[in-house]
Amino acid sequence: MKIIADENIPFVVECFSSIGDVEAVPGRDITPNVVANADVLLVRSITPVGADLLTGSEVRFVGTSTISFDHIDTEYLLRKNIGFASAPGSNANSAAEYVIAALLNITKENNINLEDKSIGVIGVGNVGSRVAKKTTALGMNVYLNDPPLRRQSSDLKYLPIERLFDCDFITLHTPLTFDGRDKTFHLAGEKFFKSLKTGCIFVNAARGGVVDSSALKAAMEREDCRLRCLMFGRTSRISMLSF
Repeated sequence: MKIIADENIPFVVECFSSIGDVEAVPGRDITPNVVANADVLLVRSITPVGADLLTGSEVRFVGTSTISFDHIDTEYLLRKNIGFASAPGSNANSAAEYVIAALLNITKENNINLEDKSIGVIGVGNVGSRVAKKTTALGMNVYLNDPPLRRQSSDLKYLPIERLFDCDFITLHTPLTFDGRDKTFHLAGEKFFKSLKTGCIFVNAARGGVVDSSALKAAMEREDCRLRCLMFGRTSRISMLSF
């Protein structure tokens, strides 16, 4: 069995060499020619997988080592009877720890004490729930927003997003979805940024597309804006913007 895998998946060769011949390739170099004779394809978020990549190939299974899978055309895979799996929760604690480390670094640089500060967590799934738990342990006042969980549980702790706009910190941990009742594409748009309190520290730990970059840029150009922003979603470079 031939396995094509993104070379940046940790230990991918060691893990899968017992079941097949693994060829590790840079994610951006995974092309139709590369996968033509492969049985299995293992990717990260950098490789779009659909008809353009797989038509004419022998691939019968696709796996992504990521939580989200908006880079995978799952409908195409289903039509072609190609198996698929993602990895929800696999790096949840690491992502949450990264958010906490970023907050601690920002507060250290700006001589801010996190205790008794407020934080709004948007998206309380695998990562968001851990961020909520860790920030609670730091003595922060945590406010949660997750409409699907609110409907499923009827738990009043899941607040409307408007209730989070007065928080000192806002963090995003939603999947990237483009339609439906809980669409998250450009969730952080013009209205969102105009609603945040002066001095808010905003962290996007979701996919880059959850944030409307044009709206963020416009907010950056406002003379009265005092927002700090840290983004590390896919398509977003890690950066802190003070303005």
